[in-house]
Amino acid sequence: MRENERGSLRYKRIGEILVDKGIITNEDLATAMNIQRSVKRPLGEVLVEYGYATWEQIAEALASQYNLPLLKEIPRNIDPDVIEMIPRSIVEKYRVIPFEKNDEKKEIKVVTDEVLNLGRIIQEIRFTTGYNPIVYLTSRDNFETAYTDFYERKIGKEIVEELRIAETEIKEEDLTLEAEETEEVETAPIVRLVNSLIDGAIRDQASDIHIEPFEKEVVVRYRVDGVLRRIMSYPKHSHSGVVSRVKILSNLDISERRLPQDGKFYVRIDDEQYDLRVSTMPTIYGEKVVMRILQVSASKKRIEDLGFSEYNKKRLEQLIQHPYGIILVTGPTGSGKSTTLVAIINELKDVTNNIITIEDPVEYSIEGVNQCQVNPEIGLTFARMLRSVLRQDPDIIMVGEIRDRETAQLAIEASMTGHLVLSTLHTNNAPSAISRLVNLGVDPYLISTSLLGVLSQRLVRTLCNDCKEKVELREELVEMANTLYPDLERTEYRAVGCRSCKMSGYRGRTVISEVMIIDDEIRSMIVQGASEMELERIARKRGMRTMFEDGMEKVLKGITTVEEVKRVASLD
Repeated sequence: MRENERGSLRYKRIGEILVDKGIITNEDLATAMNIQRSVKRPLGEVLVEYGYATWEQIAEALASQYNLPLLKEIPRNIDPDVIEMIPRSIVEKYRVIPFEKNDEKKEIKVVTDEVLNLGRIIQEIRFTTGYNPIVYLTSRDNFETAYTDFYERKIGKEIVEELRIAETEIKEEDLTLEAEETEEVETAPIVRLVNSLIDGAIRDQASDIHIEPFEKEVVVRYRVDGVLRRIMSYPKHSHSGVVSRVKILSNLDISERRLPQDGKFYVRIDDEQYDLRVSTMPTIYGEKVVMRILQVSASKKRIEDLGFSEYNKKRLEQLIQHPYGIILVTGPTGSGKSTTLVAIINELKDVTNNIITIEDPVEYSIEGVNQCQVNPEIGLTFARMLRSVLRQDPDIIMVGEIRDRETAQLAIEASMTGHLVLSTLHTNNAPSAISRLVNLGVDPYLISTSLLGVLSQRLVRTLCNDCKEKVELREELVEMANTLYPDLERTEYRAVGCRSCKMSGYRGRTVISEVMIIDDEIRSMIVQGASEMELERIARKRGMRTMFEDGMEKVLKGITTVEEVKRVASLD
């Protein structure tokens, strides 16, 4: 923008621009500004978080107001020479990334998501590079993705190159953290590599970090949206140092390499705390390390935050209103059962309730709740802890998992003596929870008397809104859509892939579920020893939607794809 244009234009605030463009109403703006005053965060963040606008809409509005070109997709393959033209200190301070240069015209194209620093960006880049900057605007999501790709990952690669050049074993004493941590330790290549892996995983919103030794190299993979992705490899000679560093952070025994070990530590990034649960396991090529990443703020989630369909949310809320009985959450490892239990407890938290949990391990710290961790090595099992908990005058008990007959029996007996009991089982669907309890040795009559309901769930990846493509609903699903969702359009979406989603077509995950409420008819069937198929038939007749049927609603709404639903749930 020329200086004379800059002087003659009256700049509007972002809220005014969005109102003028019809993206939000004056009422929306007033509500968002009230929220902003209470949470003390930028208005743009409030508008996006509360669903009034998207980052893309905000970027378009700002580009129009400031007469800047809009870059909807930052190039994936930027010349490293261009990246290195601007020091990282300037990149971080002004949120600007160079992506193209013209040596003949002495011009450099840069992209930013922040308009308040335009004058300083232009001055700094002219002074630093000697080139005339052409500034483009992009959305915050696009900028964050590009920054991670071109700067965060680059750091990791630079460290690995240092280690390849060194080609020496790292001594464990060089990594040991004393009470007074020295700058030399923090700048050691191994320490910086571990820090980079953790930081990169958190910024990629990964749930797990896998560090896997093989014959010639060590491979690092992140689990993002439930799918493992290879991130990098590093020299085999550095692996013992990496494992030792992780063990030191986790307070594990660095001299013990023959036995599995479990530990935990936490990090803080951007004012958010993350707990990392660490597991080491000996393999033929060295110790494998897996770090599970848990975001502490997730411990404050409620049922409405988890993505349940409105239909199943109401059924679940109906279940947890009961003062006593047992509610089971089922699904495989990694299906979000713990998060759901935390959300249920947050709904039930009250000064009049004594809530006690028994977990292995304690994943989320829940404010105002008494949480206990089992320790089988000293005989402190779920069953033994549950006996003790019953003497603590509880109102609500959460048992992390029912693994054996004794625990199942005690949990059911507790639910029959005036307590609301929440627990999990590893089963494929809601009706199979009944046969699982019977197989554990629980009397069907006790099950029918105590069980309130079963929630079974899975996590599916959600489509990237920047690149998803609408197509006609496939023929075999039209009848189901007509029966269950007559008000929704008969379309589905397919995953395409773009820079925002790293070409996967998906960003984030959501839940699909089925909620079986135990009523008198189903109780009678349980006592009679009905099969899973019979229980499912009656449950569907009584209003239960299967996981596939629940997933179909998200397919029709463009949230996920048929392929994702089929990956975790059976059409039958």
